[in-house]
Amino acid sequence: MSFYVISKMQKRFDSSPNQIKMKKPILLLILAIGCTFTSCKQDDSGGDGDLLGTWLLTAYVVNEVEEPADECQSMNIMRFNDGNIFDYEFHTTDSASGDCIEGIHDSGTWSYLFDGKVQLDYGTEGRSDVTVAKYKISGDVLTLTFDEGNGEYHEKYKKE
Repeated sequence: MSFYVISKMQKRFDSSPNQIKMKKPILLLILAIGCTFTSCKQDDSGGDGDLLGTWLLTAYVVNEVEEPADECQSMNIMRFNDGNIFDYEFHTTDSASGDCIEGIHDSGTWSYLFDGKVQLDYGTEGRSDVTVAKYKISGDVLTLTFDEGNGEYHEKYKKE
């Protein structure tokens, strides 16, 4: 019985030169079709267009505890524009009066890095103030993850 199997296998590999020439284009066609229909998993972090637009702060996450932004903090925005320019507005609550005070309103530059990271330069008046953050976009929620040496914290934004 094993002789029969071996002889069948040998017949498969015994091909004339014309048969081999015919098999190469068919094999190449099958490989090309296979490559065409093969795709990678889509990454939620996406490409260059994902960050573009206006984002409103909704929450902070520190030590895995999510704190919703208060009324004043929810006015904080980041607006990513074409040309790698971003505008930002940060507001704070006056501890004595409880009033919401517009703190900083300025612009900076941003650029995509590798592995889902973005570089933000908040520099003003010729000074550079560069921060690198991991970013993830899921639907209309942007999460920026910062690590300033004493652990990570996250800022969550909702697209306006």
